[in-house]
Amino acid sequence: MRIEQTEKRKRASGRTSSRIGRERDATRASGEPETASRGRSASQAQSEPAASRIPAGVSRRSFVQAAGGLGALAGVAGLASCAPRAVRAPKASGAAGADPFEGAEEFFAACPPECQHHNLKAQVVDGKVVRVTCGAANESRPCMMGMSRVEWLSTDQRLTTPLKRAGEKGAGSWEPISWDEALDLVADKLRDAIDRVGNAGIVCDSHAGNFNAIAGAVGPAFIARIGGATTLTGSLCCAAVAGATIPMFGKRFYDTRNTIADAECILVWGNNPAVTMNGYFGRFEQAMERGAAMYVIDPVHSETASKATEWVPIKPTTDTALALGMLKVIVSENLHDQGFLKAHSTAPCLVGADGALELIDPSDKGSYAVIDARTGQRVRHDAEGVDPLLSAGEANRADGARTVFDLIVQACDEWSPAAVEAETGVPAATVERLARAFASTKRGMIIQNMGGFMRTSYGTYAVAAQNNLAVFTGNIGAAGNGVCDAGGINNHVKLSPLFDNPAVSPDLPKIPRVRFARRVLEDDPNPIEVFISSRESPMTQFPNTGLVKEALKKIPFVVVIDSLMTSTALYADLVLPSATVFETEDLLCNARSHLVQLSQKAVDPPGEAHDDLWIFTQLAKRMGVGDDFDHDAEFFARKALEGTGIAYEQLAEEHAIDAYPPDFVPYASGAFPTASGKAELYQAPWLKKGLEAVPAYHRAAETRGGTAGLDDAYPLAAVQRKLNRSVHSTFGILSSICSATRDHACVMINSQDAAERGIGDGDRAVVYNDRGEHRARAIVTDQIMSGVVCVENGWWEQQGGSSSYVTNDAVGHLSGEHCCNETLVNVRKEA
Repeated sequence: MRIEQTEKRKRASGRTSSRIGRERDATRASGEPETASRGRSASQAQSEPAASRIPAGVSRRSFVQAAGGLGALAGVAGLASCAPRAVRAPKASGAAGADPFEGAEEFFAACPPECQHHNLKAQVVDGKVVRVTCGAANESRPCMMGMSRVEWLSTDQRLTTPLKRAGEKGAGSWEPISWDEALDLVADKLRDAIDRVGNAGIVCDSHAGNFNAIAGAVGPAFIARIGGATTLTGSLCCAAVAGATIPMFGKRFYDTRNTIADAECILVWGNNPAVTMNGYFGRFEQAMERGAAMYVIDPVHSETASKATEWVPIKPTTDTALALGMLKVIVSENLHDQGFLKAHSTAPCLVGADGALELIDPSDKGSYAVIDARTGQRVRHDAEGVDPLLSAGEANRADGARTVFDLIVQACDEWSPAAVEAETGVPAATVERLARAFASTKRGMIIQNMGGFMRTSYGTYAVAAQNNLAVFTGNIGAAGNGVCDAGGINNHVKLSPLFDNPAVSPDLPKIPRVRFARRVLEDDPNPIEVFISSRESPMTQFPNTGLVKEALKKIPFVVVIDSLMTSTALYADLVLPSATVFETEDLLCNARSHLVQLSQKAVDPPGEAHDDLWIFTQLAKRMGVGDDFDHDAEFFARKALEGTGIAYEQLAEEHAIDAYPPDFVPYASGAFPTASGKAELYQAPWLKKGLEAVPAYHRAAETRGGTAGLDDAYPLAAVQRKLNRSVHSTFGILSSICSATRDHACVMINSQDAAERGIGDGDRAVVYNDRGEHRARAIVTDQIMSGVVCVENGWWEQQGGSSSYVTNDAVGHLSGEHCCNETLVNVRKEA
């Protein structure tokens, strides 16, 4: 059997980016609502060919109705409750007025890829899911991706039997084999790798493709029982948030979502919640309707920027300089909240000559020293009645004492508004205006989650500098303020472990995820013999895709567990067909959603596909470690819910339970879950990495004027953006998605940069550097800074390949940050 990968016929775009503004203005002038464009990227609005790729004989109107309604396809549905609403069904052919869904069985499930984990409802007729709509408890309707599950479940692209490679990797030549043959082969390869290299010769990895509890637990449990494996470390997403916010505030992703509508000043920094958080973007719109000002700081005029008070374009990798410059304005104009800093932060704490925080009691690591303003003596920061000096200079001390406040202010010294403008491109007057606007309210919010600014080699400093803005102004710990809206129910409800995993050797290697390909190719620290990949696609998401491809070719045995022939599966030796949503029972209690959700099995998976639990159970039996696995999904769901206060029966009846405290405020009243109970603004461990313990600006290596020295060859900075057509690469190959949006990548380029290269709007272009090439159609627009291009995340090999072919695979200096937005490229018109 040979599976052929064919390129879809391309059609010329009927719209151009130059029309975006005119079309929007015309809509406004006519008085017609703009809801049809909400949640769609500018490129999607202007590059989807009219009536293209819709099945023959089906009108666009019928197609959209069948997909679940134009409003939902647009991606942003606001705050309207969807539970009681039904999407109008298309009438059955030849049966006027008949309801094709009458008598359908209903099943509920969570949408598990990294996004917002909508609860979905499937309607099943004759053993087939015929429609997916809003589930049991959502704030908004599901997006077009959730509704496209209908196609995913039934598409002829589904993998239905294990496939063994029959030709060169990437050639698309396969032969079907039985499950017994496939599983025996995997077990044999694992034993052989352990015999020849040890457990370090194995990597079993998954990432953001599925947050379900059972599917997420079985792979690690299996690996632990065979003695462990080499681990890939670091996040491709928010390593910098973890690296800054956990040590500073004690906990990551305590979300501000419940009080967004109460904010008066919102800094949307380097992200695009109108697309990535569309399920509750209505809360941002509510804030603005109440008079809030929303500023979007981004090199690209995004969908969110189009709805904001002001777009503030900024040169990529320079965000820390802007944050430091804003803080300089705030402190120099005495706009900082001294009372909050003294009571709820370590700003007054003294730093010793050795770089460590001074302690009153060396045996008590929390006994930080401050100078009492009344006595001039060193006392504990939390001593009763203490009034700590923010600056040691206030006491005119001769001992050279310095406070954390002093060091933070010193790091801002060089960042006058003029200096910020020279480095970042943000006008000096704008720097001052942003600083004053944010400091003049106690309802100021920074939306930093998943921001592109943090995907650089000093991204942790950028996050920390923004955190400092919140603490210095007292904009944290109350309704309407805070620093991050993306969190989830897992901050409040903890599932019990599904497996009691044995300890593995701490000496097993750990490889930075972003350096996976290089380390494999260099056999560093040892050869990788077996790579098992599930619920991810390194060929679309890992940086420097050309090296990833070579690494997959080099590894002797690559196994991909998936439901579709992903870009990574093309380079596998064995592909195992897995079940997907509505084909297996699972539990979701994780980030991005406030719901605990039970996913029900509605239909059987196609052919011989099986869920992850079955696959790893069969592998465990072959490896002689299967005793803990041989239970059904309900057993594990019940086990996970032990101690949560939520009964399986209740969840089975209600499907989704909102257990998030409705009045929850992160770090309420300035109480932080740190050792001191305060915001820890000084991080001595950073000194051990040769860097400052407070946020400081360092120009990134691969940027204009950086030490990489690539300006002449590659004068354009490339940043990535997410589209509402996919979650990373998930959903991106489905024909319903391609029909509703487009099936090809685009690159946004400023009109001046395009003219210099002879590139016109809609031209085929090549984005390139020494790492590789990425082909895309040009969107020529002034809605992006000159000197910057914006490429799109998530395109499959079958669609022309990922933008990650050109992205930087450097490891960040403080937290192993993914440096994809620290990338220099050039662009040429494709012949």
